[in-house]
Amino acid sequence: MKIGKLLATLLAVSLALPMCACKPKSKDETKDSSEESSSEISSSSESESVVPTDSSSETEPTTGPTVPSSVTDESEDPIVIYGYDKNFKGELEEYLPDLAFEYIYLEPTVYVQELKKAFDSEEKKPDLFMMDANSLPNFTASDYAIGIEQVGISRSDLSDQFEYTYKAATDKENSIKALAMDLAPTAIIYNRKLAKQMLGSADPSKVSPMLSDWSALLEYAREVSMNSEGTMKLFADRQQLGRLFWAGHTAPWVVDGKVTIDADFDKFFNLQTTLFEQSLTLEFEAGSEEWVRAINDGQCVMFFGSLVTASNVIGYVPGHTEEKPNTKATETGEPTDDTTTEPEESGWSIVPAPTASYDGGNWLMVASTCDKKATAAKILKTFTMDTTVMTDMVVKGKFVNSRSIMEKCAQDPNFASDFLSGQNPYTILVPEAEKIQIPDDPAVEKCAETEIWNLLVAFMNGEIESMEEVKQQFSIGMEELLDLS
Repeated sequence: MKIGKLLATLLAVSLALPMCACKPKSKDETKDSSEESSSEISSSSESESVVPTDSSSETEPTTGPTVPSSVTDESEDPIVIYGYDKNFKGELEEYLPDLAFEYIYLEPTVYVQELKKAFDSEEKKPDLFMMDANSLPNFTASDYAIGIEQVGISRSDLSDQFEYTYKAATDKENSIKALAMDLAPTAIIYNRKLAKQMLGSADPSKVSPMLSDWSALLEYAREVSMNSEGTMKLFADRQQLGRLFWAGHTAPWVVDGKVTIDADFDKFFNLQTTLFEQSLTLEFEAGSEEWVRAINDGQCVMFFGSLVTASNVIGYVPGHTEEKPNTKATETGEPTDDTTTEPEESGWSIVPAPTASYDGGNWLMVASTCDKKATAAKILKTFTMDTTVMTDMVVKGKFVNSRSIMEKCAQDPNFASDFLSGQNPYTILVPEAEKIQIPDDPAVEKCAETEIWNLLVAFMNGEIESMEEVKQQFSIGMEELLDLS
């Protein structure tokens, strides 16, 4: 990626967002954060679910809770911040050099359990803490975090942020409980060589219509498996398709205290059972070593993911500057000077998925035990509203929570990626981030998806014989989980 003129271009973006003053203090850290850590917490860290008991489809209020006219710190101690990303300590030091803070790093696999213990401890109670996409719904529905209005930030301050990021963190009282500092919208990432062989083209403008809806995707999954005599699949697993499918579901699962089931339920089971019965995907667990190996060894054509996922799976590097062999030939489709035949396709490209979604991201939440509200507000505003800070972050490869900055990136040729054969990934990902929909009650949606997946496995294993029985068990299970009886 060429970024020579980028910084000056992005700094021209003017957001005029306020900053909250904080008296400088000396630093105090407790954990080393020099190593790179995962941006997502392992699902095994999710111990106790906190799910609301009702999911009625009320219209969302246009305004949030009352914001106090002034917010102050109640303590002179350094602010205590909990996180699972070792890099965050360095970012705090870089972007808030006068901040007095104590960063307590916890391993991602045990983060949620240890964070909950910290709330009950006599010392080192959190003032501010990080949260990932997986655990965000439960913490939003809990009493562990307070709304941003309590630290002096209103809904109107978020006009430049992507709507899904704060809607995903909005509780039933319309209080926003977290702000996202970096995002992970997803797309389909495909192997250009295999797309050329199996789909007839590697050109994103031609591949995109082939995968624009679930019916088309299913048809091409059949074609790839048939043409390769079963040695290659369109995708490495069915789990990602399941997550993506439900990302577009916004209808409530509970109305007037009763569990409801819509047409998407049958559509999902038909899609999944067809893929399974006709062996149209590999049966690896998404993210596993076998799954990653299958993608890199050419056993499947494509996968769903964000740029963070692409980095972890295929080695995508934001800011990549080295030209690859035949880059110009790949981009134009014309032969190079030293050959008279069309060059072989190589590398990767991205196109939109049938449903806009996200597979990660990092949020910041103000703890209910916070006695440093003014300082917490300053940190939130620095990483989610400060134009200069976010400009530097995006140059370093993060997808920041600023619509105007990311739109500039999508239009900037300096973000063309050699890794993606000259594509600017933000031309795809920014519109996708704008289209992401969040259900009125994310915690209930997550609960329903878990229940559906368990029933799907039982149905495909023959433990449940009919869809009618599946639906009956789903209703009973949701009633018990949400205490609707």
